[in-house]
Amino acid sequence: MNFEELLEYLDLEEASQLEYFEAMADMIESEEYIEQEALYQLFEGADNTMVAELLDDYFEDILEGLPDASGEIYSLLHQIKVMLTGLSSNMEDESELRRFTDEFHRFRNWYSHESEVALTPEDGGRPIYHNVRDAITASRMEKLGGEKYRYDFENAVQYELDSYTMSFADLARSEEENDGTIIFSPEDEMDEE
Repeated sequence: MNFEELLEYLDLEEASQLEYFEAMADMIESEEYIEQEALYQLFEGADNTMVAELLDDYFEDILEGLPDASGEIYSLLHQIKVMLTGLSSNMEDESELRRFTDEFHRFRNWYSHESEVALTPEDGGRPIYHNVRDAITASRMEKLGGEKYRYDFENAVQYELDSYTMSFADLARSEEENDGTIIFSPEDEMDEE
């Protein structure tokens, strides 16, 4: 979808109205292809601080929805959250805005389309495959009494993080928000070998 279609899809009249959690969730989770230039135009007209807050809220919501014992994917999503919220807070010029848009677009495609998670029913049967978005939805349904699965995120954690240099302010904010959870990095596993 192009910029005008994206505004209509999000029920916005202009980009500056991007201020609700539902709009961010709808944009990330949409089945429809969204042109990268449409995202750029949206973020260009939106408030940087609001975009960072919406992303922070969205990531907190999906992290809570993860199944138990999902350390690697939790760590990866946390690292993506820190990167995207940091980039969104620093969109002062066109190149920074472009970099944020590129990373957001890449995350969105991976999360809702390209990633692969194997869900094996606990009562037996063949695994079914979903993207990370749908695996988290299955986990939420399971917590509400739905079918129980064993989740294998091994193929999904192959997301390559962009090298993002955090400012001291980003690092301090990240440390303040840390509840004591040890964040696992895929590189940690390589260091152990």
